[in-house]
Amino acid sequence: MGRSPDSTVVDPEGHLVAMENEHVRVLEIRLRQGAELQMHSHPPRVIVAVNSYRLKSTDRDGRVSIVERRSGETVWSDGEEHAAEVLEGPTYTIEIELKNLG
Repeated sequence: MGRSPDSTVVDPEGHLVAMENEHVRVLEIRLRQGAELQMHSHPPRVIVAVNSYRLKSTDRDGRVSIVERRSGETVWSDGEEHAAEVLEGPTYTIEIELKNLG
């Protein structure tokens, strides 16, 4: 089974590339409450929540988790494949994806 499509392919209107070079890609992500995204992938990244939101994340194996972020919260993610549904929002995040790790 192959890797899921990139988030910018699955949702080009909500996942905008703000800047990209050989080291990083910076995404501005805006999703309305109730938005549902099909299975997609993210590389390792830093996530900065500009506002508070809550979403349901479903991984490739069907495991569901509820993700809650508070305005100003910054977290690290090792990367993931998931489908998502915005339960409380809208969401507004800045994500800094790292390239060439290792």
